[in-house]
Amino acid sequence: MGVGAATVLATAGCALNNPLREDKTPAARAVRDLEPDVAVAVEAAALLRTAQAAASATAERHPGLAARLAGPLATHRAHLDRVSAAVPDGVDLSATATPYVVPERPAAALAQLGTAERSLHDGLVGLAMRARSGPFARLLGAMAAATSQQLRGLAG
Repeated sequence: MGVGAATVLATAGCALNNPLREDKTPAARAVRDLEPDVAVAVEAAALLRTAQAAASATAERHPGLAARLAGPLATHRAHLDRVSAAVPDGVDLSATATPYVVPERPAAALAQLGTAERSLHDGLVGLAMRARSGPFARLLGAMAAATSQQLRGLAG
């Protein structure tokens, strides 16, 4: 992200929490107080965590789909690592909004997961359009493109 983004990250992290306490700021509340691109990174991390949880839950419920879900899971992990590096340490990214319920039948589970992956794709495109840093926008766009490629694998 460059020197400017690193400076933003360093200063944004200082304002989030009292340095004398170990409390973490929930991501939803932290977004209001962060620089625009750091807030975009927090939102991207939340989207990626949700998608990763959906793919993990689907693989656990339907072990026969594990090979097809290995690509999306690896992609989500790699993307989450990149985006999380741009999020200040004091922001809690562990919370997910709602639990993901996996359908009983494998075909229905794949169809629902495909919908979740398309939602991730669209969310990443929207965040790329909001990003102020060109390199960060390109990173988010590349993540959306990778998600599109993983969707092809889910389709069969």
